[in-house]
Amino acid sequence: MAKPATTDQHALERANDISVETMGRMAEFWGFTRTQGRVFCMLFLSPTPLTQAELAERLDVSAANISMSLNGLLRWGAIKKVYEKGSRKVRYEAEPEIRNIIREVLGSREQHELEEAVESFSEAVDIVKRERKQRQLTPDEEFVRERIQHLQSVVQTSNRILALLLGDGRVDVRRELGER
Repeated sequence: MAKPATTDQHALERANDISVETMGRMAEFWGFTRTQGRVFCMLFLSPTPLTQAELAERLDVSAANISMSLNGLLRWGAIKKVYEKGSRKVRYEAEPEIRNIIREVLGSREQHELEEAVESFSEAVDIVKRERKQRQLTPDEEFVRERIQHLQSVVQTSNRILALLLGDGRVDVRRELGER
């Protein structure tokens, strides 16, 4: 006979639901899907690994959506597959150390974007430098040149700080921001 749910169980279920929905919103804010955030949080809060079907049922989401979310989370190292001995069922569990996930995502996504931005701004600065050698820039063109160089500098600094944060080195923020 099943034990009736207690008030404490309802409170824990409500706290779980709030957390799962909050993580879904946060994931969406950071450019991931809401379902990826919800799936990760459901796995993170689960004391035991869950199957794709269990996730689909608990989150009331299609199996296809869960599958795509799991694949993305696996790619970023946010979750891992767990195989049961004597069973073909694949279960999933969350990486318990959030800092490892952040490091992996920042390293593969944000750092790549920053590196591309540095290259693009460098190209823009080179174009303006070549033009500047051929003729004197107008005040408006000089304004744009200065602004492009500022963007380049900010992105380069951001990239260096991110590289330091992802590594084991210490960050001297004042030096990185050009302050003494």
